[in-house]
Parts: sequence; C-alpha cells; structure tokens
Amino acid sequence: MKNKSIIILTVLALITIAGCHSNVKVESLVFNHEDEIVRNGDFITLADRRIFAVMAFMNACGYDDKASGQEMYPVRLKVRQIINEKLKNYPEELERWKKYYKKNINASFIALDFALSFNDDYPFRRIRPDSEIGYSFAEWRLSDLPDVLNEFWEKMELEQVWEQVKPDYIEAINRYDFDLMAKQLSFVWEYLKMQRKDSYTFVSVPDLLNKRYYAIASQYENYRYAVESPGANTFSLNVHEYLHSVVNPMMNIKYSNNRNKLDKYYQAGKDMPLAKSYQHRIGYAAECLVRALDHRIGVLMTEDPALIKIHNRRINNLTIDGLLFVKPFYDLLIEFEESEMNFEQFLPVMLERLPDYDDFLPVLRQLEIAYYNYK
Repeated sequence: MKNKSIIILTVLALITIAGCHSNVKVESLVFNHEDEIVRNGDFITLADRRIFAVMAFMNACGYDDKASGQEMYPVRLKVRQIINEKLKNYPEELERWKKYYKKNINASFIALDFALSFNDDYPFRRIRPDSEIGYSFAEWRLSDLPDVLNEFWEKMELEQVWEQVKPDYIEAINRYDFDLMAKQLSFVWEYLKMQRKDSYTFVSVPDLLNKRYYAIASQYENYRYAVESPGANTFSLNVHEYLHSVVNPMMNIKYSNNRNKLDKYYQAGKDMPLAKSYQHRIGYAAECLVRALDHRIGVLMTEDPALIKIHNRRINNLTIDGLLFVKPFYDLLIEFEESEMNFEQFLPVMLERLPDYDDFLPVLRQLEIAYYNYK
C-alpha cells in the first residue's frame, strides 16, 4: 500500500510539472530590430539578443570554457569585464544566479536552444509550444529562465552593454556570403541525389560570447538556426548542422539493422577525446556520417589543392581522435557517388559494406602512424 501511494504521488507530481507549462501563449516570432537582421531569400543572419543574454549570464556565473590553445574572443572579454564591474554591486544576486546556473544550466547548448523559444527581446518570455522544445527536460528545468534573464538584464543594464558591442555583431552578420549559401544548399541536395524535402528559412546567429569553434543547431517554427561562435563558421551555410537534419532521421531508422557491427565501433571510440560529447550510439554514428559528408562536399566544392589537403587530413584526425566511423564512411561515399542510388537508398548499403571493426583496425593503426610522423 505504501509503495502504491508513493507511485501515485510521483505520477501526480509529474502531471503537475507537465501541466504548469501548458499556459504558454504561443506566438509567431517577430523580429523587431530591423537593423539587427539581414534577409536574403531563404537566409537570415541575426544579431540575436536572446543568445547574447544567455551567454552574458553564463559568463557572469562561471562559464569560463575556452577552446584548447585559444584565448577568449575580444568581444567576450569586453562583456565579461563590463559585467564583472557591475556585479560588485550585487553580491547576493550573484550568489543566487550562480546557484541557478550550477543547478539548471549544465550544458550551454541546452540553454541556447531553449532561449530560441523566446520572443526576440527583453523582457523575455516563452512564445513557442512545448512540442518544439529541442530538449524536453528543458521545459521544467529552465522554465523560469526568462524571469532569471530579465532580472539579470535589468540589474546589469544589458541594454547599454548590448549597444556597446552591437557593432561587432552587425559586422558579423554582414560578412555572410548569401550567394555561396544558396550554392551550398543546392549542392547538398545535388550531391545526395535527392529533392530538397524541407522549406526552412535558415537563420545564422553569431555567438561572440562563447568559446571558439562551438556551434549548435535548433529549429522553431520553420526557422532552422545555426548558432556559431568565432571559428565555427566560414560566414556561409553551416552545412554540418544542416546535414544533421537529413542524416539523423535516416540513421535512427537504419542503425538497428547493423547494430552489432556498429556497436563495436561505438564501444571502441566512445571514451576517446572527440567522442565524449556523443554518448549515444546512434547519435555517435550520425555525427561521424555528417562529418564525412561535410568534408566530402567541401572537397567537391573547391578546386584549391591546399583546402582539399586540409579536408583529407581532418578526416584522418577525426577518426583517430575517436570518431571512428569517419574514415570508413568517407571512403564509402566514393562508392555512393559512383552508384545510381540516392543517399537514402544507399545508406543501408553503406552500413552493410562497412568493414567489421577488427578488419578496420589495421587501417586505424596506419592512420595513427601517419599522424604522429606528420607531427
């Protein structure tokens, strides 16, 4: 009887948690700052105040991550310095904000994704339904993030801080090459031998307060976001993040047919340096395939021998650093190009032709030898 009571109380608690967010007033996003947005056909580049607010808050509360061997971007250093001065007047609030950050924001990508469900400016509020939230647990873990950000915005006078660094964001959104983005989008589907299945508006968002070489993808309404830190973009279409929208659903369906073979790669690579962010076997395989596709498309879209060399070297480095499928997937893409099948048809063939991990080990060892000789 006692156990039944516990179960009932637990279920009621979960229902209460789920129900407390059902009052979100769903609205379409309106971009209210025309000087902070550039539009061109299917593409938008956006100086996004939501992303700025989240990252300013995180930097104030303990987010000190840096890319290996890289210093913080100058805009990030400037904002941190301004806010640190202001925080001296709010010791109690800072302590409370740090506790919230430590308890609720355990990964920046979750907070950034959730922020894109807000309206475009302070005061922030949720405007998109729970069904669109990229990470379902964010609905309750970060349910009060808009209120926290609003308080932080007020006390840190973020409107003034934003105006000081806004020129850097405006410069960034004006650097994107829209002609190249259209060419890349067309080439992706040409390469896959498929008709484009989506009608996304692509929104590229510079994230100047994050560590370098960091990007996330997110989708709300029909907007496909790529939030990109310095070094993560080439001011063009983020082909890598877009390919995830194509590859992930396919891999979710096809993985199980070759699970035993694929799992051996995953088990061998999951604790290696690059794989630590991909601790789900299907997500790991999808990441490796996207990397292979991204670099193959990069090779085919350039005639620069130096860039081709960089792509090929990167394929080998990604593989020996833990994304073990990248090289074998890349090699099998050559077979795909020579086939008459489209990519959706070829994927099960690719997984079937993937060498067993034991057969791939000698290739991996040769890649490691070449890598260390090159260094």
